[in-house]
Amino acid sequence: MSETNFYSLPKEALFTLTRNKPVVHGHTPVERIYFDGVRLNCDLGSNTYSVMEERGLCLMELDRMIYYVYKQSTGKIEERKVLRY
Repeated sequence: MSETNFYSLPKEALFTLTRNKPVVHGHTPVERIYFDGVRLNCDLGSNTYSVMEERGLCLMELDRMIYYVYKQSTGKIEERKVLRY
């Protein structure tokens, strides 16, 4: 399924397909993790994101909706909140 098709699916239709479970996915690198109530993209482009300084590896805490990012460029770990929209 293309990214356009995936994001154009209404939340209700996607919940029907997943039996009311959110979809945690990657494949499209992002700088920040967002959650729309049904889709959570946690691909921080550790090897492919075009902005080298923003490349990172992610460890999610889904119960608290926070994540830790290991930045390869600095060797540091940042704690961030999942943004909701």
